[in-house]
Amino acid sequence: MSRDILQTNCDLCSEVAHEPFIECCECESNVCTPCFSSGKETEMHKNDHKYAIRRNDFPLFGNCNWSAKEECKLLSALSTYGFGNWEEISKNVHTRSKLECQEHYRKYYIENVQYKELRLLKETQQSLFPMPITPYLYNTDVSTNPPRNNSSDQHLAGYNTYRSEFEFSYDHNAESIFNIEDSYSEDDDEDEDEMDMMDSLKVSLVNALNTRLRERHRRYKIIQNHGLVMPNKLFSWIQKFDLTITRQKAERLLCFMQFMTGIQFDAFMESMSLENELLQRIGHLCEYRKNGIKTLYTAKLYKQLKKENDIIMKEQKYATCVMAKKFENQSPVKTMYTKNHQVLRYKRMAMPLEIIDLPGFHRLSEAEQVLCSNLRLVPTNYLEIKEHLIAQNSKLGFLRLLDARKIVKIDVNKTRKIYDYLLYEGFISKPL
Repeated sequence: MSRDILQTNCDLCSEVAHEPFIECCECESNVCTPCFSSGKETEMHKNDHKYAIRRNDFPLFGNCNWSAKEECKLLSALSTYGFGNWEEISKNVHTRSKLECQEHYRKYYIENVQYKELRLLKETQQSLFPMPITPYLYNTDVSTNPPRNNSSDQHLAGYNTYRSEFEFSYDHNAESIFNIEDSYSEDDDEDEDEMDMMDSLKVSLVNALNTRLRERHRRYKIIQNHGLVMPNKLFSWIQKFDLTITRQKAERLLCFMQFMTGIQFDAFMESMSLENELLQRIGHLCEYRKNGIKTLYTAKLYKQLKKENDIIMKEQKYATCVMAKKFENQSPVKTMYTKNHQVLRYKRMAMPLEIIDLPGFHRLSEAEQVLCSNLRLVPTNYLEIKEHLIAQNSKLGFLRLLDARKIVKIDVNKTRKIYDYLLYEGFISKPL
């Protein structure tokens, strides 16, 4: 790609006509500068023809310091390397950096296109005003006409699934507002003021009924929009977020349903889940970079080799434990004593837990990540334990190991290691 993009051949000597070259205005022949200076002619081209000097160091766009030659190199590199590969594109342009190529293309070829021929994207209603994309389809038919003859829906308070209606409607005595005795009759000789008063009373009663019916309809609309009679809004629906948001956190977020519609709350939960997925992905990328991996292909290979290595390590650990147990059973001496006559027994060592994909991993420091992995403790559980211990320390001003074991209902050895770590980092303190 070292040759100029706008190069052409000389019509006289058939050699490459480097810029600047001569273009004949009468026969439209291209002539290189050596042939032009020597006055060469052909049957069509004569040396007395009118001519013009052609070069591409002029700016193609106004108020732009890019030459036409650089513009051609940019477009040629885009067609070769593809949109987004700005590193290779800048190497092809030579005179421009990666950021300059990206900003120039965005400004003059996407946002502010000055020539119709350069409009690569058609301006349609969708491209100018894109419609928001919902996370997934939301079916309101279930809440509009909930399932019938389903015994599993009987737990819904006040809702009759067999008739698809509520047992008691909101303000179910609203219609009783008309249960009044009408003492007015045609035989009575009433004046016009009393007749007007009765008409006004009837209109007021109708308005009051309409107000109560509107309130009933508004509450039914809330039930429908929030999906409060939909079974998939209960605990079975929350299970899909166990690996990202976690069940405990998802249940706490259910209180926000009263402030959103069904589609808004679904989008809110999906965005929270997507955020945690991205954080897990970032954790994987940080692990790859920490191990010196810089391409996705080597990351895929590293992940495969790591999985195979974990399987081999588990098999080796299992084989070691089996051989140790077999040796202990066959040996006449089943225990070994030290100088102080302390019993040493074989202890099966567990493999470190892979916690990168678990929720709450991004909230841990590097030391806490190693601690949770070695203790085989889920990050969310560790963070909850840490919060309780720090709160108890703030309450008493100190925290003893015995008090920590009363608060944390896990293995005492794990509790001690967590206690020692928090004490070393200064989160808690011992009594004076």
